[in-house]
Formats: sequence, structure tokens, C-alpha cells
Amino acid sequence: MDFFSAVRVALSALLVHKGRSALTSLGIVIGTGAVIAMVSAAGGARQKLDERLDNVGKNLILVRAGVHTQAGAIADLKPLTNEDAAVLRKNLGSLVQGVAEVQVIVRIATTRTHNWKTMITGTHPDMQTVRGWTMAYGRYFDRDDLKKRAAVCLLGQTAREKLFPDRPNPVGQLVRVDQLQLRVIGVCNPKGRSPTGGDQDDQIFVPISTLQKKLVGEEHISIILTSVASSHLLEKAKEEAARLLREKRRVKEGQEDFDVSSVQEMAELAVILTATMQILILIVASISLVVGGIGIMNIMLVSVTERTREIGIRMAVGATPGDVLLQFLIEAIALALVGGVLGISLGMAGAIALALIAGWPVQIDPNMVLIAFAVSGGVGIFFGFYPALKASRLDPIEALRYE
Repeated sequence: MDFFSAVRVALSALLVHKGRSALTSLGIVIGTGAVIAMVSAAGGARQKLDERLDNVGKNLILVRAGVHTQAGAIADLKPLTNEDAAVLRKNLGSLVQGVAEVQVIVRIATTRTHNWKTMITGTHPDMQTVRGWTMAYGRYFDRDDLKKRAAVCLLGQTAREKLFPDRPNPVGQLVRVDQLQLRVIGVCNPKGRSPTGGDQDDQIFVPISTLQKKLVGEEHISIILTSVASSHLLEKAKEEAARLLREKRRVKEGQEDFDVSSVQEMAELAVILTATMQILILIVASISLVVGGIGIMNIMLVSVTERTREIGIRMAVGATPGDVLLQFLIEAIALALVGGVLGISLGMAGAIALALIAGWPVQIDPNMVLIAFAVSGGVGIFFGFYPALKASRLDPIEALRYE
């Protein structure tokens, strides 16, 4: 019997019991579908997070107050000050692209016709260099504005849309925050979402001296930001910043009351988390494939028993043990591959649905599709070989006598 004849006979045998064949393939469908859908979803989520990290800047270094405990909490909070930022700005020199202290409050901003609750972010002129921000209209505030505690502000695009919906360029207009009137001197280009999903454009930026003296009345700051020109300078800059702050705050190494980290670390953590999730998905899917393979073996053993007399007749008219082995092995492989194709189709549909619901890119890896298809065939070969071998070793005479 040639190969194509064996395939035709095997498919005909499977179609005799359509329901049984479909249920047998179900484990393979679930396994391959889960692999394709979840691995694609994890890849899309990671790509979306990478885009958000790129919006923030992977070469960004963050200095925050407090000691991070093993439980993830922040203890022994000693606020950062303008002096801490000044020390870094003076001594880090050409190692970094600038140092910007940040203090954030939430207030209702008001114009003549609109009001909007938003973040009022006080910062240093270096912020434009540190974050690589560009202006859609107007200018960024400068050191002269900082020194004079000027009542000026910049609008993020979301804040501009809420406060001046009919005026794309509101430079020169007034915005009131509490009792302070601020003149708009610029509008920032869109910056997108932060890694945590916050809207970076829903902010009004003012000189930090203006916020501290005219709005909050204190000089504590929330965070210090700096950045390096290339990623290979990250560790050196972090170590130098930590050393300078230890000296300024008079704390020993290992007893810091501040934390120095980078956005790059967040990116690496995201890679680890998604890789771990993908491994767990593969483990669960592998269990499903094994269960599906056992189901194929079980049904094939039943099929051999049911068709013992048929096997005897085939051998009596000239079929060799190899022909019988090939026929039953093709049946097992066909069951697995049909399940694999259905699983891949459902997995791709699931990946697209998850991407649409979550709002991240559809990322279906062709290599993963090929691997899933190959693994399905491998499951059919591995779990179908023993029943096929058992069929090929039947004694023709005993098989003909089987009732």
C-alpha cells in the first residue's frame, strides 16, 4: 500500500466515528489554542509596555525618598529637598543630561469658561532636556522664570483640550489655580501614557519655585529626575548619584533613606514577568497536550481492538506489518494535526480578541504557529506509535478468528 492510499484509508476510518474523533482531538485543540493565544497576548502586552517606557525614556534615572522594605513598602520617609537636587546638578556634571526636581499637587484649574481638575507639576527647566520634551506652541520656562518665581505655566495637551477646547494655541491666556493667576507661555507636544497607564498630558507645568512659594508653602519635592545620553552610562550615573546623596544626607551605604532606580530596570522587570508568564502558559498547555495525546492513544487502542478482524483480512490479502503500522500511525497523526490546526485557528482568534479588548498590538509569532503545528504532529507520532505497533504485530490467523 502506498502512502497516499494509507492516508485515504486512515481518513475514511476517522470519518466513520466523527464525534469520537472530534472529542479525541479536543485536548490538542485546547493545548495549541492556549499557547498561541496567551503567548501572543503576552507579546502584545510587552510591546505596549515597551512603547510606554519609550515615551518616558529608558535612560531616565529616578531618585525617590524612603527606604524600600522587603514587603514593598516605603519606610523611614525623609523627604527630598531642593538642596539634594542642587548637589546632583552641581556634581554629576557631564555624566547626565540635566537634573530636574519635581513636586506634584492636584488642583482645579479655571479659565473664564472652563475648569478642570488636573495635576499641577512644579519642576526645573532641565526637565525639558531630561525628558526630551518638545513644544507645540510657545516656549519652555527658563532659569530666569525659576529665579523670579514667575507666574507662568505650560499646558499638556489633555489639560489644554479641557481648559481651552476651542483654542489650539492658548499662549498668552490666563489660568487660575487656587488664588494664583498663571499666564500660559507654552503648550507641550503629546507625550502619551506612562507605564502605569497615567495620562502624561493631563498636567500643568510651572516653575518649581512658583509652586513651592505661591501654592504649597514648602520646599519638599516628590522626586528627582535625571537622564544619561546612553544606556551604558546608567549604572555609573546611578552609583554616583547614590554616593553624592549619601554624603549630603549623611547616611552610610546600605542605610540609605532614598532610592535610586531607572526606567530600564522597569523594562527588564517587564521582560522577566512576561517571560515567566509565557513559561507558565507553556507548562499548562503542555499538560493539556499530554492529556490530549493520552486520549489519542486510548482511542487508537480501542480502534485496534474493534478492527482486529479487518487487520487480519488486510494481512491475509498481502498487507505487510509496515503497511498496518503506517495506516494506524497516520490516523493518530491526522487526529493530532486536525486538533492542532483548529487550536491554532482558535488561538489566533483569541489573540486578536484579547488585543482588541485590552488595546494592545496584535503580535502573532509565525515561528510559534509552526512550532505548535509541529508539536501537534509530534504528539500524534509519540502517542500513536504504540497502538500502531500493536496492530502491526497481530497474528493474521488469530486476527481472522477474532469476533
